[in-house]
Amino acid sequence: MEKAILLQRIEAWWASLDELTAELTQAQLTTAGPDGWSVKDHLAHLAAWNLSLVALLEGRDRDAALGVWDVPSEEVDVVNDLLHRRHLGLVPDEVEALQLGSRRLVREALARLSDEDLARPYNDFQADHPLPDGDQPVLGWINGNTNEHVEEHIGYIRDLVGATAQP
Repeated sequence: MEKAILLQRIEAWWASLDELTAELTQAQLTTAGPDGWSVKDHLAHLAAWNLSLVALLEGRDRDAALGVWDVPSEEVDVVNDLLHRRHLGLVPDEVEALQLGSRRLVREALARLSDEDLARPYNDFQADHPLPDGDQPVLGWINGNTNEHVEEHIGYIRDLVGATAQP
């Protein structure tokens, strides 16, 4: 995949997310659904994983970027629970700042990559923190942490907004 196409897809998913959340009220942003997650929690979660992606691409420790030193990032459910609890006290404006800042960092990290870099194995980027399946192209992790992740959470947010909009 060409980097230009990848970047267009990422921006399109971010725009879809922004369009979905732009007109939400404070109550819609902060009211938790049955699983205990609010819209702002989903947005903070996405921002945290953006920072993990940046660490991946810069060869830094992804667990440290997530602030989960005692739990490997491969234990996704445990990490997500820790991130959720950590971000519960944030107000929507703080979450928006996290979103904007993390997206900027993702854009900057991706700008430094070439089309050829996208085909390089994950473990090339994470030599100090290799994964057993790290021989796969880093593009899979980029898509997973951006396009696929945002698409997944757009679904959760749509369900949540529908649930909070009911009397």
